[in-house]
Amino acid sequence: MAGIATEEEVRELEAAMAQYPAVAAQVEAYRRSMEAYIEMQGIDPEPDIKASLFSKINNEPNLQEGEPVPDQELQQPKVVSMQETKSLSWKWIATAAAVLLVGSLVLNYVFFNRYKEFREYKDKYQSLLVSQNSILSKSNLYKTRLEQMQESMEIIQDPKVLKVPMPGTKAFPEALATVFWNPSSQQVYLKVNKLPEPTADKQYQLWAIVDGKPVDMGVFEMGDTASLLQKMKVTGKAQMFAITLEKKGGALSPTMEQMYVAGKIPG
Repeated sequence: MAGIATEEEVRELEAAMAQYPAVAAQVEAYRRSMEAYIEMQGIDPEPDIKASLFSKINNEPNLQEGEPVPDQELQQPKVVSMQETKSLSWKWIATAAAVLLVGSLVLNYVFFNRYKEFREYKDKYQSLLVSQNSILSKSNLYKTRLEQMQESMEIIQDPKVLKVPMPGTKAFPEALATVFWNPSSQQVYLKVNKLPEPTADKQYQLWAIVDGKPVDMGVFEMGDTASLLQKMKVTGKAQMFAITLEKKGGALSPTMEQMYVAGKIPG
């Protein structure tokens, strides 16, 4: 095993090869591929060294009969055999492979840490981007709300605009709303002072009483929108205004039992 496996590991591999033909086939294929590679990397001895070596073998009876080589002969330069060359080449290949494996593990560790840092910075950037968009959205909302408040103040302060208070009815005495009506432009604006929040399937509706008949002035929103003036439908003349609670989307005629506020136009 090229000297890189212990005797116990070699025994275990041989046992596995004996028990499992597939393992033996894989080992044999691997051995052949490595031998082919080593054969390609092998170094043949110089011609004169090779001729000298065979000459000594043919002329020395001791070497032919397998007797011990004299000390003088042992002191001669040793010629590296092809098998030893293959063994050394295999050891160098195994060492190089081990070094490359360790280097690969180190690089993987470094790049993994860099990747983690990159993800952390990316997550922080995304978080900051979300916060920035949220702040920008709130800033635009505040800007719009400020513009609406300024517009409302201009409408209220216009001397042509009539202020029509609408107190609560007997059924809803705590309710309160106000209409701002400009008879010249026929524009009508509603300010909700105090109305209970309706259920999801209900909606408040404003009515103008014109010549004794109710005229639809439109439904309106509650919640945050109720704190601002809401533009309603126009009317050229009216004697009073009222608000009823109707099904969502409004009704063709008011539900008198659900009238929350009503107020006559002064004068």
